[in-house]
Amino acid sequence: MRAAKRYEDLIVWQLADQIRVLVFQLTSRESFTRDLKLHSQTEDAVNSMCRNIAEGFSCKHKEFARFLQISRRSLDELRDSFRAAQLKRYVTAHEYEPIWRLAHRLYPAYAELSHYLRTTPDPDQPPPRRKPRTSRTDPKPTRTDREPAGTDRDPARTDRDPARTDRDPARTDPKPTRTDRDPARTYPKPTRTDQRS
Repeated sequence: MRAAKRYEDLIVWQLADQIRVLVFQLTSRESFTRDLKLHSQTEDAVNSMCRNIAEGFSCKHKEFARFLQISRRSLDELRDSFRAAQLKRYVTAHEYEPIWRLAHRLYPAYAELSHYLRTTPDPDQPPPRRKPRTSRTDPKPTRTDREPAGTDRDPARTDRDPARTDRDPARTDPKPTRTDRDPARTYPKPTRTDQRS
């Protein structure tokens, strides 16, 4: 089906508008205009046919199909209004025949367009978007609100006392010596007495 750019391009609207022209020719008669209620109902029904097609044209497909249903119901109402006009002798069956013929062309046009709208996606509907896959080589995000690990073992910490030397590996303190010996006294080297002379 060729896409219509205006609602006037639709066959259903063209047929409904042709019916509207014929209806207004009959409802403009003096006998018809005197019956205010029937006159108003007839013209409202035929206007509703065209109006709902035009209003639904700018909607999504499913919503447009709903407007077509309303337009079709208005066509049913119009036919019933002309049945009442014939009974009141406002119009004859011969005068109503062109409207009847157009109505029987309009019913299948409604059905065909409604089926197309229900089975065809909207032309401006974007395709479903796929979630992008993340590569396993991507670096894992790290939290910035935490302190770097190992800061409490950092050898360059400034909170330590630089004057402390008890952990200094290069300490130069002399090793304490024993003071119980006399430094001026010499002690002879002991000799073994079990040796033979």
